[in-house]
Amino acid sequence: MIKKISFIKIIFLIMITAVPSFLTGCFTTDKYHKEKQLDTIKKDLDAAHKDTDWVLGLDEPSPLVEER
Repeated sequence: MIKKISFIKIIFLIMITAVPSFLTGCFTTDKYHKEKQLDTIKKDLDAAHKDTDWVLGLDEPSPLVEER
């Protein structure tokens, strides 16, 4: 049995998925501004990774890994 989906429901689903992407972040065409944002995101991800390693006790190098 095929259910009919109303046009209103389709528009509502599109709005739910599309609107949050427009409300977050900074949209610009300035190349240097975007590069600065990407650099900031990379630094934040690196800091979060280091914090997670510290919490899990993985911040010390493994004795099983050979140093180059």
